[in-house]
Amino acid sequence: MTFKNLNLHSKIIQAIEEMKYEIATPIQEKAIPEILNGKDLCASAQTGTGKTAAFLLPTLTKIMEKPLRGKGPRILIIVPTRELAMQVSKEATKYSKYLKMLKTVCIYGGVPYPMQRRDLHRPYDILVATPGRLIDHINSGRIKFSRQIGRAHV
Repeated sequence: MTFKNLNLHSKIIQAIEEMKYEIATPIQEKAIPEILNGKDLCASAQTGTGKTAAFLLPTLTKIMEKPLRGKGPRILIIVPTRELAMQVSKEATKYSKYLKMLKTVCIYGGVPYPMQRRDLHRPYDILVATPGRLIDHINSGRIKFSRQIGRAHV
């Protein structure tokens, strides 16, 4: 099945076509319609099968359908390691390339707080975080969840 047949936002299609993605993988073909229909799902697949795109592409589409004002993330993605946080954040940025004003923030341990505090103070829509650093920022009052529309545990 092609990505065009999955009812994704046209600007997202533009970005993934530019990345030379044409045919959805089995995990994407099954997960994307379920997420677009508002269903929660738990899925597993081998490394390299497109799990990140399987949850990000429909979630980005949902963001574009329902703009919300306010502070804090509209999507919270919790990952176990900083390496995965950086990878997921990079993919989110690529997929949202043509979505005006959509910003991704990535927070994880092992780096100084000032840059992360600055990023959290500015408007953003997607927050990719490791659990420990997420808890630190929540406890300090820097993250509010009033705009959240979805969660993904990777």
